[in-house]
Amino acid sequence: MKFYKRNAITAAILFLLSAFVGMSIGMNYDIRFPSEYEGHYMIEKGEAMIRAAHTHGMPFALYNLILAFVIPFLGLSAKMKNLTSWFGVLMVIMPLALFLRGMVYPATTFDYLGFVGATFFLVTSALLLVGAIKYKQSKI
Repeated sequence: MKFYKRNAITAAILFLLSAFVGMSIGMNYDIRFPSEYEGHYMIEKGEAMIRAAHTHGMPFALYNLILAFVIPFLGLSAKMKNLTSWFGVLMVIMPLALFLRGMVYPATTFDYLGFVGATFFLVTSALLLVGAIKYKQSKI
């Protein structure tokens, strides 16, 4: 049984980066809530993208940590397991794109890069589903 170390390392790095982004959000949290806008929480889109990078980074890190332990048990070939592992690493593009988009706002440089990471997330999830179904069928 092979432990997918690359996914565990990706998870650890993403946990640290997302925590750092969350801490920077917390340190820059000012008294805008409730604000002069009748109690509504008003933030700029760039800051909202950075917050989205934090809120997407943490679950993606957890997902990679789960992948590190689950991939060896999937009913997939070694090549497909390796591909699933790499797709799990590459889905980190999404929170990275959200962070970069928030940093360069209002420029639209990284607008569509997040979809690449989301696509890797969907493909990884589909491969996990196929591998789980094949594992169950092979044990019956």
